[in-house]
Amino acid sequence: MSIKVGGLDDAAAHQAIDAGFAVIEEIHRLMSFHEGASDVSALNRGASTAPVAVAAHTYHVIRGALEFSAASGGVFDVTIGRQLVAWGFLPRPDNAPDPDPQASWRDIELLENGQIRFRRPLWIDLGGIAKGYAVDCAVEKIAALGAMQCSVNAGGDLRVAGPDAERVLLRTDAARDTVPPDTVPVLEIDNGSLASSSGREQRRTYQDADVGPHVHGGRAVTTGLDSFVSVVAERCMVADALTKVVLAQGDEAERLLQDYGATAYLHNARGDWRVLGRGK
Repeated sequence: MSIKVGGLDDAAAHQAIDAGFAVIEEIHRLMSFHEGASDVSALNRGASTAPVAVAAHTYHVIRGALEFSAASGGVFDVTIGRQLVAWGFLPRPDNAPDPDPQASWRDIELLENGQIRFRRPLWIDLGGIAKGYAVDCAVEKIAALGAMQCSVNAGGDLRVAGPDAERVLLRTDAARDTVPPDTVPVLEIDNGSLASSSGREQRRTYQDADVGPHVHGGRAVTTGLDSFVSVVAERCMVADALTKVVLAQGDEAERLLQDYGATAYLHNARGDWRVLGRGK
């Protein structure tokens, strides 16, 4: 993870960078699937029996996740924790009831006063959206401290704010790539965000089938095993969530990308690139 700032003296720049990292650390603490004291763990343990109060950050991200679920017809769904635990990508939550196999995003209920309730036992994982949100919050915090230029790069999730563009190489990590290193596609991002996702490097075998860390919410099947996508959008949270939809739907995600004013650069198993959405 890296943060760069411009337009401040050295002392103010270090203060802004520290503030950006502090925001990211707070959001990780709240939304980690692994840490028992996080809001996500508290919800997975108890929200199916009684409402659970969460921090404003967590409430905002879950509300956004539900909006993406509705917009994508359930393709994006943060209740995929059950599949990711079964496939070995996440540890089983401590002291959490077994999830109902029929549970989905529709069973998450947002209540008043920052409380959330599950209509049936389920395990949420915010890994498909929280990192983009953390990047957004860090950029906004740094900008509020007076930085004229800043960028936050969280390893695949990037947001740039200010007059200067930043170049990004689209490295697909595909073993079958035949494109020479000096001709890797390049994007320039200014006052916008980019998020990238792929299941190529993390694939593993489960019950004699290949699986990856990305799941089609409606079908509970793995996606993106042989593809790579980068999505450009105004906010990084939007770009982050849309990468999972594009991996699952391919060309069928065109309308949703256009609705969010986003552009996707999709690299498939044949080594071909497709441009979808606003930039098509």
